[in-house]
Amino acid sequence: MWLVRLVAICGFLTACGGCPTSTSTSTERNPFLTYVETYGAALSATTSTTGSGASAVVGAAQAFRRPLTLTFANTHPSGVVDTSFIAWVEVSSLRTANQQDSLLAGGYTQLTHSVDIGTAYTLSLGTFVFNGPGTAGATPVTIRPATAPTTGTQATPTTISFTLPTPDKILVFSQPPVSCDSVAFAFSDPLTGEVLPCSTPGAEGGGEQFADFSACGYKTLAQVDVYQCDPFQPGLSFNSVGGQFKANEYDEGDTITFTFLPAATQGAFATVVRGTAGTQAATSSP
Repeated sequence: MWLVRLVAICGFLTACGGCPTSTSTSTERNPFLTYVETYGAALSATTSTTGSGASAVVGAAQAFRRPLTLTFANTHPSGVVDTSFIAWVEVSSLRTANQQDSLLAGGYTQLTHSVDIGTAYTLSLGTFVFNGPGTAGATPVTIRPATAPTTGTQATPTTISFTLPTPDKILVFSQPPVSCDSVAFAFSDPLTGEVLPCSTPGAEGGGEQFADFSACGYKTLAQVDVYQCDPFQPGLSFNSVGGQFKANEYDEGDTITFTFLPAATQGAFATVVRGTAGTQAATSSP
């Protein structure tokens, strides 16, 4: 196996201009090739190259998937949304150094050590993460309340969008997920910054306190309509094989919209819609 791997690596490098030697100092080596030599990453495809989830191959200059748009919409008339997201790509999803370059140009960086995301995920050394300031590239998201209507009764949602090369996985969360009771996002007071209280206004004794988050500013992973709790796998996943999409899957180049709600819709305080034209994902359970 060692000899086969060495031949495969040298064959790959020859196609890219020859195997580098220790005496070559005139050119800077591509970090993708260095990673392959050091950690033995697979050079062959590990996911399907056919179906709606795969990019068409366009020679050696193929970029890594089309950009995806991730939009957050707050419809709460008086609460600020506080949350964050992580988006990542496994090393095995890349085929060429050009794809690595397009990921880096699109705002990704590589982890220099493995990172646990609660108990739900472990991101291994070399994983590409969309580069935010938090742990494992987490990007904080704060959205002011919806705009009061000038006519009628419907407020205008406040939105924030991010555009990034389509990742393997997207997780929107506030608290490192260890169960579906972990916090996904929170509604807070725009003046004080404090999370809205867990009480019912006007209840006897100044407000009835709840043991769970159902009436709080805190909302759980279970209250995001497409998140999977059994087995525990919160977040959204890239569908690399096409066919029927589950509710927690998306396609290359999709627009994905998280809408945060002041009142529950079938138990959910956040709904997720995906599709290039804002179409709803498949209604089958994730």
